[in-house]
Amino acid sequence: MKVVTYLINLDGSDQRLASATEQLQQANWEFTRFPAYDGRGKALSEFKNYDDAKAQEILGRSLISSELGCYLSHYGCAEKFLQTDADYLVVLEDDIQVLPDFKQKVEALLNYLDEHKALDWYVVNIAAKKKKLAKDILQLDSFNLWHAYYFPIRGVGLIWSRRGAEEFVRLGKTMQVPVDIFFQSWLSKNGKGLGVWQPFVQPAGLDSDILGTVAAQGIKRKELENRSFSHGLKKQKRMWRDRYYAFKHLIS
Repeated sequence: MKVVTYLINLDGSDQRLASATEQLQQANWEFTRFPAYDGRGKALSEFKNYDDAKAQEILGRSLISSELGCYLSHYGCAEKFLQTDADYLVVLEDDIQVLPDFKQKVEALLNYLDEHKALDWYVVNIAAKKKKLAKDILQLDSFNLWHAYYFPIRGVGLIWSRRGAEEFVRLGKTMQVPVDIFFQSWLSKNGKGLGVWQPFVQPAGLDSDILGTVAAQGIKRKELENRSFSHGLKKQKRMWRDRYYAFKHLIS
């Protein structure tokens, strides 16, 4: 079994890189820095695979350039992973707090998943804030592994199977929503997301709905999506649709 780990880090975010590096070295966990795509300040027209009409239809707004940069960073991690011969990929955001026994828990999780390939999963969220519409699989070491039918929105720590990365690269090329919303909708629909409790990592700074802090001129994404009744209605429609799929998997 071969595992690679990519730490997403923007050029110039030296303090975050130093903090994450120190924590992962203390945990005795090897990683490779993945240079994040810097979308800040770019015009939306510069993102060739961005579908603004679809974003307006789904979200009621355009994406902001930093959200697109975050999406491309995750997409790039999946592409790079598939060019290797590794079996599994760990993706971490640089604004993380690595929790105790990280290496022991990740190794226990991956050993179990590698030995139980019939489980048929795409992504494990190792940073979930809470469990919603989930079904426990078993207790491993000092944590629970569960089917995350309503996939957690917090995405600072993810583990990918090759099949999951292949499907993300295939289905997620056109950007229509922020990457964490794509993951939640996609995995709630297909039921192939997993989670752990308690989490292995968590945000080191302010908790937000996307990796690190994504903002446009100091405006958080929640504020963007709740600026009007129509924006809020589209958000609720999307969330209830994802919960519907999740509930169907839960009772099946």
